[in-house]
Amino acid sequence: MTWCNRRALLVVAAILAVPPSGSVRAQPTRTGSSFVVRHARVFDGEQVRPDTNVVVDAGIVRVVDRQIPDRWRNLPVVDGTGATLLPGLIDAHTHTRRVSQLQDALRFGVTTVLDMWSPEGDRVLREAAAHRTDVSDFRSSSILATVPGGHGTEYGIPIPTVSGADAATAFVAARAAEGADYLKIVLNGVRARTNGTPTMDAETARALVEAAHARGLLVVAHIENLNDVRIAVSSGVDGLAHIWREGGEAPDVARLLTERRVFVVPTLAVPDGFVPDAGATLAADSRLKPFLSADLVRHMNGLERSPSTPVLRNIDSFITAVRSLVRAGTTLLAGTDPPNATVVHGASLHRELELLVESGLTPAQALTAATKSTADIFHLNDRGRIVPGRRADLLLVRGDPTRDITATRDIIHVWRSGVEFDRTTMPR
Repeated sequence: MTWCNRRALLVVAAILAVPPSGSVRAQPTRTGSSFVVRHARVFDGEQVRPDTNVVVDAGIVRVVDRQIPDRWRNLPVVDGTGATLLPGLIDAHTHTRRVSQLQDALRFGVTTVLDMWSPEGDRVLREAAAHRTDVSDFRSSSILATVPGGHGTEYGIPIPTVSGADAATAFVAARAAEGADYLKIVLNGVRARTNGTPTMDAETARALVEAAHARGLLVVAHIENLNDVRIAVSSGVDGLAHIWREGGEAPDVARLLTERRVFVVPTLAVPDGFVPDAGATLAADSRLKPFLSADLVRHMNGLERSPSTPVLRNIDSFITAVRSLVRAGTTLLAGTDPPNATVVHGASLHRELELLVESGLTPAQALTAATKSTADIFHLNDRGRIVPGRRADLLLVRGDPTRDITATRDIIHVWRSGVEFDRTTMPR
């Protein structure tokens, strides 16, 4: 929950208004869960397939080819000429509290969110995601693992903490009982140095990782500085949440992460949100604006900042740090960390993709970071790619985002499990 203040945590998710008449450029195709997208440029999660047809039947991708088998020739047709079909995007770092936020995400093509701290596993959200196709799918770490008084305890929400290595096994068992899909641990070295917030020691971190791995759970570590990174890696974590805030380029650390196969979710959208007008610029994008409620625009414009929210001139040091990861070949995943600063569910992932490209990824690599890579790492084996047998979580956009990453914002259709989401509907 990087940089997130209590007020931001408790902000009520926006109730999206129906856009004004004439502002919506694509109406739902009403094809149900069986249809054919014809003559699209297909980015399958790894590579581009020009002028390709994709057959979806009963919510599953059946064919990805230039030819359509006879048995599916009578299905409803979606014309993909001049457009690109993508796997549904996956946001690898959110804090999701309300079903309406899952709709906010889906509205902008994010078909799965990976929550990085939910009280008691957020059963309401799990229930909605399991039984509805008008919300993004939902996975969660349940309650984060932090020490007494550590980051995560400052928001006025009583949570269990980990007092030491001997408490690790019981803590992980409790999270598993809540249905946690992975574990998140907290190393808050910057807070420890600047305001004395307690942070986790290496022994406790290692015990948590070992207990989680024994249960088959991935472990993601919240980190703030390079020392946190070294502790996390030596403890055996699978991935890092956030890029380090201090130190900029760190090729030795980047090589270490690559050698240990530790992935990183940089969440560049968060520091970017501390730069004046960054969120407002995103909210003003004509491809996004018609689908943003007044409340979401208010948040993106920074009108809900607390007096303690930092202000940055730029995020050059963060970009430089991520570039060192790109050069080292570290696996990067796309995540945004709402509701921090000006960050919101759905729309902000499109800015994160742009920032990953600014950091040295090609547009295609950035798209992989938001689709196949995240699905593979988090064992979401039914999504993340457009190949036969995968779930039809799909996004059709105008133009070619493998050349211009901002084309992901120009959405024509969004499908979850083959059912199209009406982007003009009110959340419920």
